[in-house]
Amino acid sequence: MVSLSTLDEEKRDVLTQYQSITQTKDFDEALGQLIEHDWNLERAVQNIYENNPTEKREELEEEVASSTAARSIPSSSSTAHTTIHNTFRTRAQARPFSFLSILLWPFGMAWNITWSIISLASKHSLARIISRPTITNKPRDPRVLAFEFIELFETKYGQVHVEFFKGGYSQALEKARKDLRFMLVILQSDDHDNTDEFNKNTLTSTRFIEFIKQKNILVWGGNVRESEAHKVSYTLQATTYPFLALITLQTSIGNATPKMAVIERMEGTSHPEELISQIEIAIDRHGAVVNRLKNERSQRDMERQLLKDQDAAYHQSLKADQEKTRLAEEEKEVAARAQEQILYEKRQIELLKEKREQYIQYLYANLPKEPEENAGKVAKLSFRLANGDRVIRKFNQNDTVDTLYRFVEIYPLLNEKTPAQSVELPTDYVHKYKFTIHSPYPRMEYEPNQDIKLCDIKSLWPSATLVVDAVDDEEEED
Repeated sequence: MVSLSTLDEEKRDVLTQYQSITQTKDFDEALGQLIEHDWNLERAVQNIYENNPTEKREELEEEVASSTAARSIPSSSSTAHTTIHNTFRTRAQARPFSFLSILLWPFGMAWNITWSIISLASKHSLARIISRPTITNKPRDPRVLAFEFIELFETKYGQVHVEFFKGGYSQALEKARKDLRFMLVILQSDDHDNTDEFNKNTLTSTRFIEFIKQKNILVWGGNVRESEAHKVSYTLQATTYPFLALITLQTSIGNATPKMAVIERMEGTSHPEELISQIEIAIDRHGAVVNRLKNERSQRDMERQLLKDQDAAYHQSLKADQEKTRLAEEEKEVAARAQEQILYEKRQIELLKEKREQYIQYLYANLPKEPEENAGKVAKLSFRLANGDRVIRKFNQNDTVDTLYRFVEIYPLLNEKTPAQSVELPTDYVHKYKFTIHSPYPRMEYEPNQDIKLCDIKSLWPSATLVVDAVDDEEEED
């Protein structure tokens, strides 16, 4: 039987924590919960409070009620003392003193003493019965029983054996039904001599163990000295031990719904090969229902997987189409933005050109008149234009190099005698000349400057020959 002493230190610690957290005083219940959850404290605690809060509370209330009832029982010694005292006092008061009473007094005294002793003994016995701890036949947790069965088996026969289901008979039956597996029930009794031989030679046989694994048979075992295994033996009508029953889903006449049923019974000890042969024959003879259900489940799984794959393929195709559409939309947007950029740049070029022409018209309308030769200090400059024309122009001493650039810029309009237009200076515009002016020898280039007067430039005052060179648009942009 499982006790604290049979558990290792780690499991004892987990058990103590579990009972402290959940206030579970029942050792079997706490141990069963931890066994079911593979000694995972967190999962076991979560399960007990999520699934059984009402049941847990009722058990605690019953325990509290029992404790209260036990404390309310008076002590046997005080009860006996009170009983004797009251008895003598009552009888003494009830009978008046007389001559007859003197004669009968010895007999009465003997009767009173006898009656008091009987009363005292009866009440003392009743008090002992009431104060005795109540012995209940509360069934033990099937998971604990399964754990004890496996622990005891391994203690006697070692770790190598068929894999027993770690749970109750009903749990094993439900799992076999749900998983469409054959279930082998093994019942044992300590009163039968064949039990030890069967466990040692059959259940630990490598051949039998491999066969059970190969057939995927769920094995549940129990000792009939325990309550659950005893009930199972009664249900399966076992008479001789060891007793084995092979159970699986079967259909009956008039009921198309498969139910778990015994298809083979095996009693007494048997050689592993004989047992394997008997189980194989039973599986071949009664396995049609299970095979049909497996095929149906497999077909459903295949159809479900097919639908899942089709759905995944559809979503993948849809995702690809959406991605393709998105990329097409992005390309379309990029192309549209590029086209907008081209149109914008084109408009900017046209606007720049318009502002340039407006600026040249402004210079043409506001160009100072050429001074007369006798007007004072005058610079006489000769220009060789980029197109080969030669032009001589007089400038005032206060004119600047920028004035020379303005003259060259509007010369085509002067040469054509284009009528001047009254225009405003364009806003947000910086004019760039597409030519340079320099002296031929020694070569000296003059930048358009409005701060330096001509009279202050020795190479230009009072006369000079200047060369106008055109500048390429690319070079100007650089």
